Amino acid sequence: MELNIIHVDMDAFYAAVEQREHPEYRGQPVIVGGQSKRGVVSTASYEAREYGIHSAQAMAKAKQLCPDGIYLRPRHDYYKQVSKKIRAVFARYTDLIEPLSLDEAYLDVSTNAENSIKIAKRIKRQIKVELDLVASVGVSYNKFLAKLASDLNKPDGFKIVSPFQAQELIWPMDVSELWGVGPKTEEELKELGLERIADVAQADRLFLIRELGKKGYRLHKLAQGQDPREVSIPGDPKSIGNETTFKQDIAKRSLLQEHLLQLSQKVAQRLQNKEVKGKTVTLKLKYEDFEVLSRSNTIQHYIDNGEEIYELADRLLEKIDLPKKVRLIGVTVSNLVDKKFEQLKLF
Repeated sequence: MELNIIHVDMDAFYAAVEQREHPEYRGQPVIVGGQSKRGVVSTASYEAREYGIHSAQAMAKAKQLCPDGIYLRPRHDYYKQVSKKIRAVFARYTDLIEPLSLDEAYLDVSTNAENSIKIAKRIKRQIKVELDLVASVGVSYNKFLAKLASDLNKPDGFKIVSPFQAQELIWPMDVSELWGVGPKTEEELKELGLERIADVAQADRLFLIRELGKKGYRLHKLAQGQDPREVSIPGDPKSIGNETTFKQDIAKRSLLQEHLLQLSQKVAQRLQNKEVKGKTVTLKLKYEDFEVLSRSNTIQHYIDNGEEIYELADRLLEKIDLPKKVRLIGVTVSNLVDKKFEQLKLF
């Protein structure tokens, strides 16, 4: 597994920008947020955090904890300008950038021939030198672990998590560290006796599915250091697909083929509506125990008709043994290109 995913998280971003613009604020507790009675803290500098101040805290509480702090209204338009400059640094190395907020983003550098760790170090250094701001950076082979890595040594952190380190690193952690686990899910897990990530990883998968549904399957995978989510560019559809979950799990291949044909026609219609074509077809199966299997085939030309999509998907299905019943089937077309662009290429 290649370490191609980088997570960049700016440290105390709003407060750090204000400290950069006002040198007299450096080393001081700076709190940015709404100033009304019902205002909340947006960002607190690390100096302010020593007083127990944190994001989403009531501003009134923050002022009780640190009455002599520097309290500022947020300047969102300016923070957006700074954020664009940070993303311009990212864009030197990859087009696959998934912003999570003004101060946080995932990068996929798999298409860059340079070593990903060198890229990550260079990004961190350039943000500091060119923008006088500090970023914490995590590098790993998936999004969950890259984000976790960037959080570990804050502020000014840099952490690499390899496949060989993942289990040793995450298993001792509390279950609340798993991506997607909020207070409610944390309570559910602990009621089941699952306190640590190791407990979730070593639990019976069918037990987790029975107790938590498909969330249980996802958490079991995460606890084992597996996260299939891709870095996705907002507003830029990378694929068009369709899937269906059966009322009753299916064992017969012929029935699966019938559903696959219908799905292929639907996907073709959506491709034609959006005036795009693709050349990679992916078949997805979910078995009765929620295990997910996917297979892809990339061809040389672009397609948008149901017959060709079905033919490629059916070939993939033929190569798969069906040891268990299937609860879901789906087909997706990716590697998309605008029809007009494809026509220009032909000429």
